[in-house]
Amino acid sequence: MNKKTMHLSIIAALALPLTGIAAPATLVSDEVSLRAALDAGQSHIIVSPGTGNISVTEPLVYGGEAMLKLDGHGLVINAGDLAGQPVLHLSNGADADLSDLSIVGPGGYSIENTGGGKGIFVEVPETREGIVNVKLTNVLVSNTGNHGVHISDCSLGDDCGGGQGGGGDGSPASIHVELTNVTIDGAGFGKQDADGIRVDDRGDGGIVFNATGSTFVNVGGDGVELDEGNEGDVQINVRNSHFENNGAYCSDEFVDDPLALDPACNDDGDPDVDDAFDIDEAGPGSILGNVTNVDIIANYDEGLDFDSEGEGSNNAIDLDFINIYARNNADEAIKVSEEGGASVRVYMRNIDIGGDVEVEEEDEGDLQVSINASRIGDDLKLSEEGDGNGNVKLRGTTIDDDKDFNNIDEI
Repeated sequence: MNKKTMHLSIIAALALPLTGIAAPATLVSDEVSLRAALDAGQSHIIVSPGTGNISVTEPLVYGGEAMLKLDGHGLVINAGDLAGQPVLHLSNGADADLSDLSIVGPGGYSIENTGGGKGIFVEVPETREGIVNVKLTNVLVSNTGNHGVHISDCSLGDDCGGGQGGGGDGSPASIHVELTNVTIDGAGFGKQDADGIRVDDRGDGGIVFNATGSTFVNVGGDGVELDEGNEGDVQINVRNSHFENNGAYCSDEFVDDPLALDPACNDDGDPDVDDAFDIDEAGPGSILGNVTNVDIIANYDEGLDFDSEGEGSNNAIDLDFINIYARNNADEAIKVSEEGGASVRVYMRNIDIGGDVEVEEEDEGDLQVSINASRIGDDLKLSEEGDGNGNVKLRGTTIDDDKDFNNIDEI
């Protein structure tokens, strides 16, 4: 088995359905019965079909350790501001299998009207072991002030940010996220760096992120951010999904001086706008996987922004980008960077990019890029800045502007 096949086999293995002993189901039909079931630690909850909309004025909290299986049957949970608290809070790091459910915040948030909480918050204790499985199917989260969905295995809580340095501690557990037909729309305008989907992992575990048929639009921060520090890889499989108009919370498009309104927006004197899909991997660990059949449109910073930092050869990047359509992103449509001593391999096929593509390796590792049957509407920027070897293979590919190569051989 070659290295790439092995990586994809690992992803496939971790994508197996959630398992466990089935708990007796509890039928609920309104806010009172749903809250009572969660408070009692009932782990299999079925919402009666036709329940429709409910309203909540305080968080729904599940503190059990058994997997929470919630069959929503079209339930819409309308939530107010909740004083910055989450709408649905799994407070003890339980696995979650949530389906046919909508969580709708009040909306109206902006840099001039901050506040609001998270839609779904899975809080992982430092004693958690194994794999924290979060499976969302046919789920909508919209108009929350903070993250749409937040899975946090980090001792710093909401201050666990950005991936730079990978600060904070966490449990030995890994986090596995499985999204199918999930929509995040309008989240993250109540504070800086509030994302559509946010996963923070520290400790020895890693992150597996699979998304199919999902949509991440109009988010104040990143559409998706995976932030992995210390030990552990980030493994991704994202297919048939759409990222558009994300990252605008700090933008000066809507207010004259966002840095004065929120100093957290200050990125060396510029507004700290965000990306469509951001991965920050710090410490020992790699970024592995693929992005296939994905649209990336009009995001306020990069489209795909995948960064790995850390010393040693086990911080490799091994990625496939296939059938990617990108237009009108403010910065690079695809940016991949490795800041340690590991190697980078990136394969692209049938990508149609209206903008730049950048891949860089900064230290001893090698850089290998292959692009087939593609068009890049601006620059192709490739850089091997250390002692490693850099090469690119271009086949049936058009670069509309410059080949900006640094220590790269075209083969």
